[in-house]
Amino acid sequence: MKYKISEKRAEFLIDTFFEYTFKEKELHLKSLNDITEPIDLQFIAKNHNYDDGTEILAHIINNPNCDISTAKMIFFRCDVDGYLQLGEESVDFQLISSILINFEKQFYTEERFYYDYKEDSDALSFDEDQARTNLSSQNSLFSKPRGKKIIPSFADNFHQRNLKFYPGYLEIIEADDKLCVNTELFNFEFQIPGDFCKVDQEQYNEFYKSIRFPNALKSRFAETENNLKKILIKPTLLIRNDNLLIVLYLFNSKSLRLKNGVTNVATMLRNELIYIQAFVDIEGVEEGFDKINRIKHDDTWFAISKGMQIKIANIEDVKYLKLILMERDGLLFSLSIVSDDAENLTNEIINDVINKFSIT
Repeated sequence: MKYKISEKRAEFLIDTFFEYTFKEKELHLKSLNDITEPIDLQFIAKNHNYDDGTEILAHIINNPNCDISTAKMIFFRCDVDGYLQLGEESVDFQLISSILINFEKQFYTEERFYYDYKEDSDALSFDEDQARTNLSSQNSLFSKPRGKKIIPSFADNFHQRNLKFYPGYLEIIEADDKLCVNTELFNFEFQIPGDFCKVDQEQYNEFYKSIRFPNALKSRFAETENNLKKILIKPTLLIRNDNLLIVLYLFNSKSLRLKNGVTNVATMLRNELIYIQAFVDIEGVEEGFDKINRIKHDDTWFAISKGMQIKIANIEDVKYLKLILMERDGLLFSLSIVSDDAENLTNEIINDVINKFSIT
């Protein structure tokens, strides 16, 4: 019995089953039916994009290797209220009906993985009293969660941000004066400010090879330097002038399950502020650090952190940092604005950097 998916296996499942209709592909039923590990079915269902339809979920819930927890998760991510109110007219009628029938005939035999719909941010809200009163198999559906909690390590979580896990079309073009990033839905362009130049690649490679992590890494994140070095993501763009260093990272944001930049600026910053502490020590923060600044540009929300004083393990002097974050079409643009002097991190500078973006 497996409780973890290897990187190679995850890449196969992503390439074969994730958003296959967006890629104008047919569902590969043979590969799906050949799956014998319940964790594989759990992985597919957990990360399923419902804009891709529910055909694959209908096959998963009828797979003899489907775990009780997987069936519960699919059920509670359906429109239960719609089913109760509209019956056969509801959009998820077939899916919900099949799950209920399978529970009644005890098709699902084991609960290997822990799942609690109350802890699932993707579960849809519903009238629980009405559901408990009117649904067959409610004892099974609302039973106390059992099984093992699948908690990815910090390194595994961070690794999912790698662009190789991005499921759609992605093209990155780096010119002397700009960076272009193209997806199926959007074209992003970042104009390099005129007084900035790119950091010498050899200089960066030397820093990358010699990077050291905070002393509290193991106690705070239960990780080792070796594990983090394996999953380090290099910047997409690294530029500087006399006062500032701008580091632009491009991440796969599917792992964050973000819905849009307006409601998720807090989620974006929370994740970044957790991750960043694995790589640098935050020694001080600006007053009102819990407040999030937001700027709308090109119909897209940018989130801006307050200032931080940071210490990089293999650099003697302290640095000052602000983060700019923007998420669109499954991509997270994360810019670190770094300076030797906190006074260089002005609102004017931040606005100028944001205005260098164009999104069409």
